[in-house]
Amino acid sequence: MLVGDIPRLNARRYPGKAAVICGDRELTWSGVNERANRLGAYLLGAGLQRGDRVAVVASNILEWPEISFGISKAGLVLVPVNVRLAVPEIIFLLGDAGAKALIFDSGSANVASEVIASGNELSVVLQIGGSDLAPEYERGIEGVGSATLSSAGLSPDDLRALIYTSGTTGLPKAVTNTHRAMIYGAMDHVQTVDAKSTDVGLAITPFFTSGGAMRTISWAYLGQTMVVLPKFNEEEIVHHFKRYNVTNTIMVPTMISRLCEYLQAQPHQDFPALSSIGYGSAPSSPALIRSAMDLLGCDFWQRYGQSEVAGFVTHLSPQDHRGIVAGRSEIAKSCGTESASSEIAVLDDDGQELPPGEIGEVVIKSDAVSNGYWNRPDDTAERFQNTGLHTGDMAYRDQEGYLYLVDRKNDLIISGAFNIYPGEIERIINTHPAVRMAAVFGAPHPTWGETPIVAVVPSDDWVAGTPALEQELKDLCRANLAGYKQPGGFEFLDEFPVSAAGKILKTELKKPHQKQGS
Repeated sequence: MLVGDIPRLNARRYPGKAAVICGDRELTWSGVNERANRLGAYLLGAGLQRGDRVAVVASNILEWPEISFGISKAGLVLVPVNVRLAVPEIIFLLGDAGAKALIFDSGSANVASEVIASGNELSVVLQIGGSDLAPEYERGIEGVGSATLSSAGLSPDDLRALIYTSGTTGLPKAVTNTHRAMIYGAMDHVQTVDAKSTDVGLAITPFFTSGGAMRTISWAYLGQTMVVLPKFNEEEIVHHFKRYNVTNTIMVPTMISRLCEYLQAQPHQDFPALSSIGYGSAPSSPALIRSAMDLLGCDFWQRYGQSEVAGFVTHLSPQDHRGIVAGRSEIAKSCGTESASSEIAVLDDDGQELPPGEIGEVVIKSDAVSNGYWNRPDDTAERFQNTGLHTGDMAYRDQEGYLYLVDRKNDLIISGAFNIYPGEIERIINTHPAVRMAAVFGAPHPTWGETPIVAVVPSDDWVAGTPALEQELKDLCRANLAGYKQPGGFEFLDEFPVSAAGKILKTELKKPHQKQGS
């Protein structure tokens, strides 16, 4: 099966069913399939060849699913680009991918104008919602008329997308995702979360992230309806939940936290259709889980994964979350057990599997694993080995198979020759009821080399930075952590800097300390 087969099959099975809704616009599955065919035909007719890369710079818009499927139907390669990137960063990505085409929305027009003028290999450019810089998208696909694209010669092992990593650990690298990996990821998703064709999903997180790209295929795999929210807004989320009888959505913990803060300030509201909310990028504290389940009245599940794997790696189930609320708080520190299609091992530096309780590197085997990195043979050889995908994540498993992430290898704090994993401290800090979110990072220390600093976003009913709270957190760490792991300082913030994917940007938190230590 190919990714482009998904809208074709949905058009046959559910021709008149709403596929995508955004504002006052709506497309059926028949419409999405037809428009995807037209886009693919337009791109090929403009001179692109199978295997050429098509960059897309667009926020959450109605056209995203058809663009994704249209590129796949034509045998081209999707390159989703973060709209928050600076012009030089986008130019780097397009050059690295060797992109031959660019599709952008009007909100990205200023950036696109500089990218287009920068000198590149672009031979086809389309603008959604305007034509001041390039041919207008709608006119382009309408001019094709009716089109049906043949999949003859395409293989499930063909490249389907280049997904660039966030760059939080260095220069961005493009993960090469095949049709096969994406289909396996979609199958794993719908099986793990018990998805149904009647579900209505609210797309809040960006389409251009690896999770957003996977969400599009997973929801479409069963012919579900996607309601698109252009940007995160608490009031609009509540409105959409009710208006469209949304059954599920996917967020990151920072979004869940903000939504809970909003709901706490409102009269009690019910969301009878809402059955589950998934989240990833970071764990949630037991306090936030309890608050969210109480305010939203639905189940929650957490996924752990990487851009290098389409779909899930592990899953903390709704049953697990109900257990957390009932008092089994220790599993809130975990990211769950392995998904149906993933096999996980925790290995030492010699490649030997470690017993429960011992920290090692997470290594993944799955049909959803990428083939490697685009034009990065050394990085590919380092991460993609016979033993599986070496994630760079340090973790341990308990006797029941729950995986507990300790941290990234690259985030390791070395204090007085001792290794400290920030995640160890974060998990302890997150058990305090006053803590909504916590992030730990290393700062320079004149004697020990580095010392851990704890940044905290407190709950609303606590006064940030009060001596009492700081002392309680110090006492909590002393009671639960070795002496060399004790934080060297605490910071209390209203919110954390986050990436477009919702990941806490520890690099930003570190900057003031790096200046002091230089």
